Amino acid sequence: MNFYNKLLNWVLPNLCVSCREQLLAPAKLCRSCLGDIERITFKDSANLLHRPDIDKLLKSAKFDSLFAVTWYQPPSSLWLKGLKFNKQRIYINALRQLIKKQLKEASNQKNWQYPEVIMPVPLHWFRHFRRGFNQSEEIWRNLNIPIDTQSLIRVKNTKAQSELNKRQRKSNIKGAFSCNLIRPYQHVAIVDDIITTGNTVNELTQLLKKAGVKQVSVWVVAISDPLNSH
Repeated sequence: MNFYNKLLNWVLPNLCVSCREQLLAPAKLCRSCLGDIERITFKDSANLLHRPDIDKLLKSAKFDSLFAVTWYQPPSSLWLKGLKFNKQRIYINALRQLIKKQLKEASNQKNWQYPEVIMPVPLHWFRHFRRGFNQSEEIWRNLNIPIDTQSLIRVKNTKAQSELNKRQRKSNIKGAFSCNLIRPYQHVAIVDDIITTGNTVNELTQLLKKAGVKQVSVWVVAISDPLNSH
């Protein structure tokens, strides 16, 4: 543990966001609570698009593979909402712990591949200014994987996808992004907080492949099933 974390634990006790047990920073979930959170199982493949139930939700996926941690359900759904809409950054490290645990599980699968770089779904500059940060960028940092926040740009300040129906989501996101790769990547992972219909990441996937990227993965914290409350 570095000096900063030792000092932080001494001055301000660090507590588990779930059970309030005292922890050593930067962890925000104790071992017990981390183990209790339901995660999506891979069922013999690191690519979750190979699961029939998930493939059914994302029938028109343009990307090559999907990695996700959990269904969009408590407690992770509450943490994501708290971070995204109420700027409750305390949940970032808890979400990172979940991601790292799931990545370890995925890496044991026979067809797992790490990308060269991860690219957060970009926010329009005005929304980024109002929120103060891009939640997808914050969640997926510090994973020992290069992160590129320059190649993808949001050029249209679209309505929030969560406020629209399936048909509206597709037209809302059309032409919302531009792509100018800063390096000739071959395998990119687009990272986001939630996937529902996949329209946003499909749009980005098509831009990346048009720019010469051979393989596009999508990594998300949660999968939201609009037909099932989970």
